[in-house]
Amino acid sequence: MASAPSVSRLVVIIILINVGAISDTTIIVAASAATGLLSSPIQLERKALLATGWWVNIWATGNHTSDPCKWTGISCNSAGSVIGVNLLRYENDNIKGELGRFNFSCFPNLKSFKIHSNYLLSGSIPSEIAAVSMLQTLELPSNNLTGIIPSAMGRLRNLVHLDLSDNYIWGYIPPTLGRLSKLENLNLSSNGLDGIIPSEMGRWRNLVHLDLSDNFLWGYIPPTLGRLSKLENLHLSSNSLVGNIPSTIGHLTQLTTFAIASNHINVSIPLEIGNLNFLQVLDLSRNEIGGSIPSTLGHLKRLRSLDLSYNKLVGPIPSSVGHLTQLTTFYMHSNLINGSIPLEIGNLNFLQVLDLFDNKLEGPIPSTIASLVNLTSLSLDYNNLTGSIPSMLGRLNRLTDLGLSENKLVGPIPSSLGHLTQLTTLSMDNNKLDGPIPQELMNCSKLGELRLGNNLLSGSIPSEIGKLKELYYLDLNHNFINGKIPPQLGEIPRIVTVDLSMNNLSGSIPESVINVPDLDLSGNNFEVEIPNTSANAPSPQQSEGNKDKHKKTTTRLVAIILPMAAFLTLIFGIMFVRRRRDKKVEPAETGEITKCADEFAIWNYDGRITFQDMIEATEDFHIKYCIGTGGYGSVYRARLPSGKVVALKKLHRSETEELASLESFRNEARLLSQIRHRNIVKLYGFCLHEKCMFLIYEYMEMGSLFCVLRTDEEAVGLDWAKRVNIVKGMAHALSYLHHDCTPPIVHRDISSNNILLNLELEAFVADFGVARLLNFDSSNRTLLAGTYGYIAPELAYTMIVTEKSDVYSFGVVALEVLMGKHPGELLSSLSSSLDKNIKLIDLLDPRLSPPVDQKIWQDIILVSTVAFSCLRSQPKSRPTMQLVSNEFIARNKTPMQKPFQEISILELRNQEMYLVD
Repeated sequence: MASAPSVSRLVVIIILINVGAISDTTIIVAASAATGLLSSPIQLERKALLATGWWVNIWATGNHTSDPCKWTGISCNSAGSVIGVNLLRYENDNIKGELGRFNFSCFPNLKSFKIHSNYLLSGSIPSEIAAVSMLQTLELPSNNLTGIIPSAMGRLRNLVHLDLSDNYIWGYIPPTLGRLSKLENLNLSSNGLDGIIPSEMGRWRNLVHLDLSDNFLWGYIPPTLGRLSKLENLHLSSNSLVGNIPSTIGHLTQLTTFAIASNHINVSIPLEIGNLNFLQVLDLSRNEIGGSIPSTLGHLKRLRSLDLSYNKLVGPIPSSVGHLTQLTTFYMHSNLINGSIPLEIGNLNFLQVLDLFDNKLEGPIPSTIASLVNLTSLSLDYNNLTGSIPSMLGRLNRLTDLGLSENKLVGPIPSSLGHLTQLTTLSMDNNKLDGPIPQELMNCSKLGELRLGNNLLSGSIPSEIGKLKELYYLDLNHNFINGKIPPQLGEIPRIVTVDLSMNNLSGSIPESVINVPDLDLSGNNFEVEIPNTSANAPSPQQSEGNKDKHKKTTTRLVAIILPMAAFLTLIFGIMFVRRRRDKKVEPAETGEITKCADEFAIWNYDGRITFQDMIEATEDFHIKYCIGTGGYGSVYRARLPSGKVVALKKLHRSETEELASLESFRNEARLLSQIRHRNIVKLYGFCLHEKCMFLIYEYMEMGSLFCVLRTDEEAVGLDWAKRVNIVKGMAHALSYLHHDCTPPIVHRDISSNNILLNLELEAFVADFGVARLLNFDSSNRTLLAGTYGYIAPELAYTMIVTEKSDVYSFGVVALEVLMGKHPGELLSSLSSSLDKNIKLIDLLDPRLSPPVDQKIWQDIILVSTVAFSCLRSQPKSRPTMQLVSNEFIARNKTPMQKPFQEISILELRNQEMYLVD
């Protein structure tokens, strides 16, 4: 029978329950206390577990007094004390709320704490975790954690494994982590960490794996990393590191992977890199590395993957690369490499990819390349190669891609290339090749692209071209091809683009060819006049009949290139690869793609969601769930069965018949499924169907920046520090699109409407419906796109899209953030003398109190300075977004020697002159 005090406590609890004053978790804890169960450390552990609410199902089933050691994810020692917590999202759906719910101080014997892949787990890492002195493993990857890494974690002297990857953790890496002398694995990748890599990391003499990639770290690579003698994997890619690769890296003789791609390393490759005898993967791509390739690279005889692309390397390819006999992928494109391709490259018997395009290579294609019988991709485009194409290339019967464009190759196309029956892409345009198109080439039945334009080819188009059933792109322009067009060409089921312009073709045009969507037959000798189908409007001289035919043809020009099934396969393939790469799912989880009429497989990071789920979540897209209308559809708020809230952008049924809207929809799905950045809205999945099309996004609770700034109550909540962070987030996202994507992506519609905010008022770039991939080998001419008031002025007369148009739009939004309204009048005055006496403080949003903190002053000055530099009238004089992003990362700004209240717009516009590419 319970004692009187216990009964009293129970009465209090019942009263509180009746008035709804306490939560279920409080009831559990209080009930336990009332029955006298909290007298031992083990019972205290049970109380702490229940207090989290993560094991609330134990109470619901009447098992609250059962042994916690038998609960899901809990392991104990022989005394019954908790030593391990190991939970994945799908093992316990109750894991939600802040990590701080778990009272680490109640678990003195805890050795392992793992919670993986749970978007409902949020909050920061509590500093109280330092009290768990026995902790050996702390793994919290792929959650929704924020805040900083507490410096107190340096007291976890027994820690061996630390994984905080794929969260939203920011701030610097605490130097106190250098005290973790037993650490073997550290993964802090895919967060928002900035600052320098602390030199104290050199104390981790037991470290085997180190991953700091995909953050905002800057500064130099500390030479002290060379002390990590047991290190096997070093990942530093996708940061803003500068300077050189320290020669001390050569001390890491156990290293198997060294990846430092997408940084700003600008010094030559150290000779000492040849000391890494166990190295298998070397990725130095997307930096600014100069100098020549050291011959010591040939010492890396275990190397399997080498990527030096997108740098400024000069000089020849050293013949010592012939010693890399285990190499399977060799990327050296987009550099300034000259000289000839060494004959020794033929020694790389396991090589599958050889990519040397966009360099200054000279001389002939070495016949020894024919020894690379495992080669699937050979790219030698955009060089100065001379001589003829070796007929022995026909031995490479596993090739799927062969690129020889933009060289100085002469002679005929070898008939032996007809043996390359796995080819899907063959590019030989812009050379000096002559002779006929060999009929044997028509044996390459898997060809999708055949580019032979701008050569000296003669003879007729082989009638056997109809055998190329997969062909969708054919370019034979600017040659001396004669005879008639074979009707078989227009009967190829997938053919979309045919360019036969500027040849000597004659005779009648087969009806099947006229129906090709994208067709250019200009500059030939046909019996009838053919409208120039590459234009957008008929000439005044055309007859009414020809005008109608022309309209029909140009309408087809904007049709989607790939059929629906092929597009689905492409997009889902990309997403599948990314999911496997990011370890979001295991192969057994992938399943099949459903294609029935009433239910579709919609892929996202949570697995499969059916079409019916979306219908039920929105009650068949009821108006009450609609939260906005965009350029080509409406946006709905939907709560999934898992409890996750998403935004759903649905293309209206009437719009599915409009090709421009359909193209925008597909464009957005295609781009967002390939890019990933913390300040770009996440695409969770999509559905493509002729009757219902929608995209599923990460839900942004605060809506658009435009709406927040125009609602006084919400605008006041957007203080100066948050506004500066919004501008910084935009800058980092655009820098990623322009400089870290290949080819670069230009958004084309940066405006406050397309910047979304989450609950923490962080900025996310959204709406990629009109985004464009920049192709360096084309004019990038485009139709005018964007939002009025944000469009760069040059687009009105050049119609040529470049990344500098986004830079201008960014400048407009940056000023809008500071002013609280669109800076239309200010933009008009910048070209006059009216801005000479305008003070910066007079431009700031009057709904906020003027900034008083000196750091905030400097941040606002920097944002203003950057914004005005982005608004320069000449695109070439605007900074790149990479430079802007780096300006926000750097910490060594010299403050203006003038009171904040006295700084004028004119001074800022003069100050911004240092922001030059």
